[in-house]
Amino acid sequence: MSTEKKAVGGETPSMCMRCKKPTAHIIVSMVQDRIAKVQCKSCGGQHRYRDPEAPLKPPGKRQGKVSPEEVWGKAMNPVTPQKKIPYTFSGHFKVNDLIDHTTFGLGVVTHLLAGDKIQVLFKDGEKILIARR
Repeated sequence: MSTEKKAVGGETPSMCMRCKKPTAHIIVSMVQDRIAKVQCKSCGGQHRYRDPEAPLKPPGKRQGKVSPEEVWGKAMNPVTPQKKIPYTFSGHFKVNDLIDHTTFGLGVVTHLLAGDKIQVLFKDGEKILIARR
């Protein structure tokens, strides 16, 4: 960016993502002495200021969605199916306990929540259940 003083309403070059090239822009807003938002003179779009001389960052690698079956499989790895505990309201459970619920089936305790609740991962998804009553 040049050393000349920039002000709202002034003109500056900026990278326009809609036009996909550096174009002339009008300064819309500033934060202290830094350009914040600009409006493209070619397409009229408003966006944050992007220095046209700065290198473009490569797009980040997105994490793919994890299927419920994968989450269930990872949770079941450290658990032995022979040690399943029948679920009751008065049961005292700890993390990684395998419980057998009459409605939801087998589940793994993932968190002990405040008070009398536990978070359990079932094949269908996570549920919060009452325990220690």
